[in-house]
Amino acid sequence: MQDGPDRDAPSGLRGWLSDVYFPALVSAQADQLVRRLGDRATVDDPIFGRTTGMPALARYLEEIAAWLGKHSGAFDKVAFVTGSDRDVTEGTLSLTFEGRAVKVPVAVVAERRPGREVEIRLYYSTKPIKGTRAIRSPLLPQDDEVAVPLQVATQLDALSHGDVTSVMASFENGAVLRDAAGQTHVKENDGGPLRAYYEALCPPASVKTKGAGIEVLKGARADDGRICALEYTVVRVRGKNVAPQAGLAVYERGETGLLHSVRVYEDIDG
Repeated sequence: MQDGPDRDAPSGLRGWLSDVYFPALVSAQADQLVRRLGDRATVDDPIFGRTTGMPALARYLEEIAAWLGKHSGAFDKVAFVTGSDRDVTEGTLSLTFEGRAVKVPVAVVAERRPGREVEIRLYYSTKPIKGTRAIRSPLLPQDDEVAVPLQVATQLDALSHGDVTSVMASFENGAVLRDAAGQTHVKENDGGPLRAYYEALCPPASVKTKGAGIEVLKGARADDGRICALEYTVVRVRGKNVAPQAGLAVYERGETGLLHSVRVYEDIDG
């Protein structure tokens, strides 16, 4: 990447930043992505870390693009939601390591700030790639004023108390949760794999106490009236405090008014 005048040329990339991020990197258009992001941009990735400003960001994106190329990276979009100051794209990143195919659910957040400043935050589990989970510090400060749909607020409160029955009641029948590893858990007749998933995260009813489940601190969200993407910090799992870690979950409402699906992007040992 040259540091000369070409960097000021318009980018050929069109579309929402979260939408074009991975497609640009897997198709040898890192230079176009640099132009779209601008000189004041920041990118935060669980594997590659956090980088701000040029020329460091240009080198950083070239490194990621080279890594994706080495491992036959491909990206398939799953869903998209935009809010007042950020857009979020979900997808599956396919990689190959010495003949081993890996598919990783990923979420890309593009936050727009004043002065043409943008920040890209990537959420995904590193365990399918590296075999270990990333210890990732919070990316956003706690903001209790972040508004989320009633269904989401109800579920977060129930989780914080380890109340699996109330968590299950926030889902419609047939609803699906896809965890950070890409495994799906379906609600079947008020139970099934989905209930088993949450029971593994929360203590049994016989020892349940207030605050014994999972607690997350809200950070920011994008919501289009149907899909809500919530960035958060996990501070308690299975009733025990854990080192605060960044995460994101996407909540999709169904026609019943209850949750139809939840997709999780984090590296908490759950």
